[in-house]
Amino acid sequence: MKTISDESESSTTSAVKTAAREQSLRIKTILVPLDFSRASMQALKYAIPLAEEFKAAIHLVHVQPADEMTALSRAGHLMLNCADAIALMQDRLAEVQHKHDVRFWPDNCHVVSGRPFQEICKLAREIEADLIVLPTRGHSGLKHVVLGSTAERVVRYAPCPVLVLRGAKYQSMVLDDAVGTAGLRPRKLLVPVDFSDCALTGVKYAARLAKSTGASLRLFHVVFPYTQVLALDRVGADVTPLIEAAKTAVREDMSKLARMEFLRGVPCETEIRTGSTIDEICGETEQPEIDLVVTSTHGRSGFKRALLGSVAEHVVRYAECPVIIVPSRGALVI
Repeated sequence: MKTISDESESSTTSAVKTAAREQSLRIKTILVPLDFSRASMQALKYAIPLAEEFKAAIHLVHVQPADEMTALSRAGHLMLNCADAIALMQDRLAEVQHKHDVRFWPDNCHVVSGRPFQEICKLAREIEADLIVLPTRGHSGLKHVVLGSTAERVVRYAPCPVLVLRGAKYQSMVLDDAVGTAGLRPRKLLVPVDFSDCALTGVKYAARLAKSTGASLRLFHVVFPYTQVLALDRVGADVTPLIEAAKTAVREDMSKLARMEFLRGVPCETEIRTGSTIDEICGETEQPEIDLVVTSTHGRSGFKRALLGSVAEHVVRYAECPVIIVPSRGALVI
């Protein structure tokens, strides 16, 4: 027989679960750029179970190079007419659709012309994409569109978060043919922080993703000692006291961050390191328990804090696991 106390406890538990669901990440539209390279097709295979998990629609975009590309020597064969591009897209998608029992509706398949990163970001705005999924490398050289440099530009200008598939861990999934069944089920998210409002956007996104996937967070800050050296009259002086003072201040900031309401119920640990910001973050991605990095663009600038915007782009280039970059220019509503 249920008592009033039991019913009250049950009601409280239900309310907590409902609140957690409301705070979890919602992804309704995923955009996947295709240049028909193996890398971009693997990205699509990764996006399919991700879309199934979030009950999201997948949009595909193939960008024809701009007309000025034809002025380049030996670049004429880069240009496909629209009909050829659509036929090629349908041909390449046939095997994927059959293997994964998924359909790509014609209205969700886009063939456009222009600069790849501009057209990808433009379409993302038009369809109100919640996530862009792409690799760091597609076809290279004059034979095909260079997707590698495109990825970094998309990260810089995208109106929504960008999931960049890269690193040794992702490549091992590709070699094991496990990409098509993986989905986004990370065990631990590495979240670099510099305690700016912009960095907070990335932490909030990571918290919502953790609530959706059951992952835990590692909040990660790097004390960059060389900025302390610049404050001294003599470079040879002992900077240890300054570094320790900086670490003490960071520990206080980290403690305040970990106690914020949006992290309630999320398994969370903190880590403070000393060294080169980019090297330490990318080195941490080699840890076997780290499956995904979540960071944001445009952190604090100047010598007081590491410039997280440029750090994000370097992490995209050198991390050993996939990276989600969250824009903090007002395009993302948390």
